Amino acid sequence: MRFFIIDTETTGFSTKHADIIEVSALEVMDTGNGYKVVREFDSYINPQYPLPEEIIEFNKKNNTGICDEFLADKPLAREVAENLFDFLGEEPVVAGHNVGFDVRFINKLFERNLGADFTPRKIIDTLPMCKRRFAGSHKLSDVHQYTAKKYSKNLTVYHTSLADCYATLDVLDYLNN
Repeated sequence: MRFFIIDTETTGFSTKHADIIEVSALEVMDTGNGYKVVREFDSYINPQYPLPEEIIEFNKKNNTGICDEFLADKPLAREVAENLFDFLGEEPVVAGHNVGFDVRFINKLFERNLGADFTPRKIIDTLPMCKRRFAGSHKLSDVHQYTAKKYSKNLTVYHTSLADCYATLDVLDYLNN
């Protein structure tokens, strides 16, 4: 089975008032004997407005490197939307940690820039699986600590969308074994 792990970083939590500033996706094949990452997509987006102070502080605290200066020369939303749409194709199977959040933001990105809906054929969310399996915190960075880190061997920073995609793949692998 082929599916895509998706993740976004945004300027806030509501699609009404916030936009994507980084979006990533991993095309993954379930080989029956583990997962194989076939391709990866990662792009930052210049939101064309200053980041809110709380997002700047969050990014500083988490050492993501995402700030206004960093985003200034990044592509605009339309270009990224076109490239992401080409990467995912129509009606993909998508997975993620609290993936409904990411689906809503990608849908906004596609609607606003392409006039198209983002309609996954199937959604696999690791968050409810983690809530059934683990006590305590269900944040991706916390549940990721239980995994063998087969796919994210060099992960040192969370809250960048590509790193979080690889951490999610580790969590999915752990939950399915």
